[in-house]
Amino acid sequence: MIVFVGRRAGGLLRRAATLLALSLAACSAFAAAVPPRLPIGPRDTPPTRQFPYVGPLRGGSNFLWYTLGPGCDREPYGIVPNYHHAEVRTQVRAQLAAMFASGQARLSLGVYFAHGVPTGTAIDSSNPAAVTQAAQNVANLLADVRAAGFHAVLFRFFPVGVIYPPNDNFDPSLVGEYWNFIQAIRPAVAGAGLAYLIDLGVESLPRDSDLPFIPDPWKYPRNTDWSRAVRTLWQDYYAAFGSADTIGFSSLTDDDPDVMRSRVRHMRYVYDIGGGNPRYPATFAIDVYGDTVASETVKFTQFDRALRQEDSSGALGWRDAPVIVAETYYEDPVAAENLRAAMNSTGRKVPFLTQWPLDRGSGAPTGGNCAATNVPPPFVWSVYGHYGF
Repeated sequence: MIVFVGRRAGGLLRRAATLLALSLAACSAFAAAVPPRLPIGPRDTPPTRQFPYVGPLRGGSNFLWYTLGPGCDREPYGIVPNYHHAEVRTQVRAQLAAMFASGQARLSLGVYFAHGVPTGTAIDSSNPAAVTQAAQNVANLLADVRAAGFHAVLFRFFPVGVIYPPNDNFDPSLVGEYWNFIQAIRPAVAGAGLAYLIDLGVESLPRDSDLPFIPDPWKYPRNTDWSRAVRTLWQDYYAAFGSADTIGFSSLTDDDPDVMRSRVRHMRYVYDIGGGNPRYPATFAIDVYGDTVASETVKFTQFDRALRQEDSSGALGWRDAPVIVAETYYEDPVAAENLRAAMNSTGRKVPFLTQWPLDRGSGAPTGGNCAATNVPPPFVWSVYGHYGF
């Protein structure tokens, strides 16, 4: 609604037209001055719906721990489990300000959770009081993220232990607890006033059996418990909230192109909402860590190729879907150059990138837990910004 104010000028129609033009000019100037937020589409998106794409937008970091202890010990220092402590919140606010000042505009945040095993990082998802406190902590954290100036978040669910479907000791009876935990945390994310997308399970996209005697694309799950669990979670989430605010389940990127393709192909099973009626996220997310077998260029390109091979017509929405790089090495010029090369060669749209606090440089800390996380916050944003992320 536009409210017209000011002195009378001739006639009402002429005054309205003049002020409308001025309002539009002012809005255009404001929009040009403010970096765009992450596009979020409407609920109940059909498989072929294409979202508007702008990017890559300024990215940032995965921000999950407020400090590291000796040997890169992160376990006591999770942000969400400790955010109701005033000293932790004060420290995190200062870190957010420093990271935004370094040029970061988007963050990957999230919550670790486990069944019956609370730690300084993981919430006990079987404890109602702990879950309620976690939801309030998430709401307070996102309020501070917004106040610091950040534009958008990818909020990620990190199940661990027997509630994590990819684990060998996964307990399928805990899928309901997993779903209840998502339902308890999501309102804090959706109500924060920030553009957001939700990762329902970090690196939880399964793959099919790849059995040669089963015709493409309807191969059986390689791990039935894993595949059924994430499909159940997807069906519950879609029925309750639609698909517009989620990337579904993020995927690792495999060294082997055939394994990567089997993971992509299996999305027909994972995202089936019932009766062979799949509904896919409009945006996907992947973790990309180059190694001695396959560089970031190779891994990103293999994921892109699998999407195109499995959806050559574009009917599923995979062929042209944007792909967020949710994790990659910290401040790494090799990773940045490799990912930029892959984007240029494939034409794949990357809305943004968030680095993981793991430095693989020769001078980085080693030993202890340093193979998983070895950089304490606040994080800087220099290398990936230089490469246009």
